[in-house]
Amino acid sequence: MAGPPLLYTPPAITTTNVLYGLGLVFTAPQGTALPSDQNLGVGSSWTGGGWSYVGATDAGVTLTYTPSVVDISVEEQPTPVAKIVDKATAELSFNFSEETLTNINLSYGAAGTIAVTAPGAGQPGKSVLTLSLNFPTLACAVVGKNQLGFARVLSIPGIMSSGTVATSYRRAANQRLYPATFGAVCPFTSIQWIDLTAIATS
Repeated sequence: MAGPPLLYTPPAITTTNVLYGLGLVFTAPQGTALPSDQNLGVGSSWTGGGWSYVGATDAGVTLTYTPSVVDISVEEQPTPVAKIVDKATAELSFNFSEETLTNINLSYGAAGTIAVTAPGAGQPGKSVLTLSLNFPTLACAVVGKNQLGFARVLSIPGIMSSGTVATSYRRAANQRLYPATFGAVCPFTSIQWIDLTAIATS
C-alpha cells in the first residue's frame, strides 16, 4: 500500500539579503589609498582623501563581468570534461547627468586638461577642456550599503576608459547625458569586495 505523498518544504529564505539602492562611484589616481575601514561609509573621508565623486547619474552604475571560457574535450565524451577561464573582462559603466567639464573629461577618457582663465579687462573668465588620447589608469570604488546597513565597497585599483561616448543635443525634456565605460586593467586578484559586518569593539 502506497504511503502519503512526500511533501516538499523549501529552505527558508533571508529576505533582508535582498538588497537595492544606489552605488556611489568614486575615482582617484592609481595608487590612492582607500579610507580606513571605519570610514568606508563616510563620504567626506573619500573626497578628503584624494577621491572624486562622480555625482548624479541617469540610471545608476552597472558592473559587468565577462569570462572567456575554453572547453577541454576528449574524443571519448561528447561533452567537455572541463572548462578553463582563458581571460576575463570587468567593466563599470554609467551615464553622467551632471554636465561639468570634469565629468566630460572623465567620460572622454580622463586624459584631458582644463585650463582656467580668470576674468580681467576685456577678458571674460573661461575654462577650456583640451582632450587627449593618453588615457591614464585610475582607481575606482563603488560604495553601497549591505544588509546590515554598513558599507559594502567594490575596489578596482586599475581601470581605463574603454567605451563609446554619444551625447544628444536636442530640444527635449531630458538632460544631456555623457556615458562613461571603464574596463579593469589590473590583476583580478587585486579586485576586492570589502563588506563591513560590525562596529569596532573599542
